[in-house]
Amino acid sequence: MLLTALPLGFGCALILTVSEQLIHPDQFFSLVDFLQNVSVYSACTLLALLFAEQCKLEGFLVKRTGPLLQKVGLMLVYGGLAGIAMGLVYHRWHALYRFNARVPFRLRRMTTFYDSFILSLSAAVTEELVFRLLLFTSFLWILSWLFQPILTMNVGFNRWIPLVFAVVFSSLLFGFVHGVYGFLFAFGAGVTLCLIFLRGGLESAVLAHFLANVVFLNLTYLR
Repeated sequence: MLLTALPLGFGCALILTVSEQLIHPDQFFSLVDFLQNVSVYSACTLLALLFAEQCKLEGFLVKRTGPLLQKVGLMLVYGGLAGIAMGLVYHRWHALYRFNARVPFRLRRMTTFYDSFILSLSAAVTEELVFRLLLFTSFLWILSWLFQPILTMNVGFNRWIPLVFAVVFSSLLFGFVHGVYGFLFAFGAGVTLCLIFLRGGLESAVLAHFLANVVFLNLTYLR
């Protein structure tokens, strides 16, 4: 697990560092902040893998059984097509108030494709790691434990109860962090990304999130 957690933590910290330099170009690189981000995201990944193991859920598509072509197809469908569709929907949703003062300033000040690429990649990697790989799996494990008496009585519809609540709770938190204007769409996107994560792994969820952001930001702020 450490062999998975440490590279992911390092990657998240590196992407965040580049993103922060873009948002705050006057700030200098801080090794302390970088190492702190490495430790935080590595710990989140390790904890998420422990929860996923308890739930018998494999969070990474690359580690699941099946032919390589099938995995590539899953990423293209669940990651590629779903991500582009979400980006187009959010562009239509957000177009009327895209320059509202409550929209984060870092979005309104974007001028190049590089800006949108870095911000999209940073959000996709860090948010999917936290909200899908960590929070969703932790909710799933906790709720499965809480609903264990019900699950043992009837394995029909009851077996879906922990999964449904885990999707809803993690998506609600995902919506809250996106503010007033982004809450409803972010909640819906959170539900969609949970389903993508379950079917296509973390890789597909990150790809879908990244493409949704790139499509949305370029159509909304860079046209």
